[in-house]
Amino acid sequence: MKTLGCVMALLAALGATLSMTPFAHAVEAGSWAVTLPRGPLLTTPGRDERTAPLEPPRSHAVGDGRITRVSWRYTTKGPGEVRAWLCHPHRCVEMATRRGGTQALEDLSAEGPFVLRFRRADSRSAPRGDVRIEDLQLIVNYR
Repeated sequence: MKTLGCVMALLAALGATLSMTPFAHAVEAGSWAVTLPRGPLLTTPGRDERTAPLEPPRSHAVGDGRITRVSWRYTTKGPGEVRAWLCHPHRCVEMATRRGGTQALEDLSAEGPFVLRFRRADSRSAPRGDVRIEDLQLIVNYR
């Protein structure tokens, strides 16, 4: 019985010590964002156009951060419907709306790089004219 009491006291002391000591490998939660006033110009129906690779600002160290959620928004200028995808080097996710977010990229590297792909509707009834992607913003939350 005396041994059990000593073990319990040792575990309590160890727990108190660990709770006061920060873990060197722990990753803090954070986020980074990038905004593009002008995105790709969509001239040909059925043809993909892409943004340049989107990465955290150089002043922002993500380290080993893993994605928890990615959010986006963009507008279009011009006639016609647009399909869009958010792509990470390991996976692409369709962006069903012009403003939204996803957890489908959870646990992938928050460093990216990310590319946004856009495509004009490919149909005979699609209005003629170019479509410009504008006011694009990507926000990457990580832990």
